[in-house]
Amino acid sequence: MAFDYLFKVIVVGDGAVGKTSLTRKFTTGQFRESYKMTIGVDFSIKILKIPRKGKSKESTVKLQIWDTGGQERFSYVRPLYYRGALGALCCYDITNRKSFLNLPKWFNDIEKHCGNIPTILIATKTDLAELRVVDVDEGQSFAEQRDIPFFETSAKDGSHVEDTFNRLTARIVDDVEALEL
Repeated sequence: MAFDYLFKVIVVGDGAVGKTSLTRKFTTGQFRESYKMTIGVDFSIKILKIPRKGKSKESTVKLQIWDTGGQERFSYVRPLYYRGALGALCCYDITNRKSFLNLPKWFNDIEKHCGNIPTILIATKTDLAELRVVDVDEGQSFAEQRDIPFFETSAKDGSHVEDTFNRLTARIVDDVEALEL
């Protein structure tokens, strides 16, 4: 299929926060209860149609999604996967406070290796509300401090998964088309 743009995006965050589940739900529509740890990076592709601001035609975007391994032992190789990324999803698990407290490290990594690219903060596993230890307000506040969008998602029930990737892709298209003017 022909496409107008090819964009690389990275999905980052601590290990076991649900990055692979989020990515797989978006690209295949499927959810599995258990996954093996991502070793290094997992790679997925999806074609999207993104409305263009003030234009009648849509942009067709081939999205390359690089789901990075979040364990500390992969930190030495992770920057290699960041190279060329035009957008990022930074994830934490609402049932794991440490994954939330580690967000500044992930944002620093993105900025250090990718510069100022469109980034969205993602809270995962909202289907586990009874186990929540990070309040919605905390995630919203963190995102507001960085002036970035924030979504709470569930790969299991699919809530806000499509919205998240579509919003990020639309922001990248806007940035690229602004540069073309």
